[in-house]
Amino acid sequence: MLSKEILLKHKIPKHTYKKKDVLFRENETASSLYYMLEGEVKIYNTDCEGKEFLITKVTDHQFLGEPPFLLGEKYPATANIASDTAVIYTFSPEMFRTFLQDNPDYQFEFLKEIARKAYDKTIKLKSIVHQNPCERITAFLKIHKKNSGIEEHEKTIIDVTRKELANSTGLAIETVIRTVKRMEREQKIELINHKIYF
Repeated sequence: MLSKEILLKHKIPKHTYKKKDVLFRENETASSLYYMLEGEVKIYNTDCEGKEFLITKVTDHQFLGEPPFLLGEKYPATANIASDTAVIYTFSPEMFRTFLQDNPDYQFEFLKEIARKAYDKTIKLKSIVHQNPCERITAFLKIHKKNSGIEEHEKTIIDVTRKELANSTGLAIETVIRTVKRMEREQKIELINHKIYF
């Protein structure tokens, strides 16, 4: 969405992070808006027993933490760097207001990105509440492809572990393993070197 050139032109501070660095923690008050130029960030919640529930993975050219930043609320999840390195630009509230005033074309794009994320979360919640394991996994795979910029009819390797799939769908790992095997038998997916091809 945003180019490196426009970020540099507006003097938005740039930071380089290493794998496992924490970008923000659950229940911290949001004081910054993050824009990831390159890399991958894992956003998750942790329950009282320490089990992670993966909400999403954010990749190149995406914002992170928009709702709490815009509302002055606390982050509802923790964000960790998942790639070896990540290049992230950090907006303060004043910088972001000035940036949008100076670049009105980006206002609509920013709104669309927030709407897309809200839509994806609604679909994900619906699948967790109402769908059987096969439908939950299929919904996750479709959202993962869409967020990676892959057309629905195109097939690709879905680079997630069974644990991440379980954490994202609210299923037990054993249920994910059984369901994935059944989906392969029913030719809903293929497995290539233990990776899901969908």
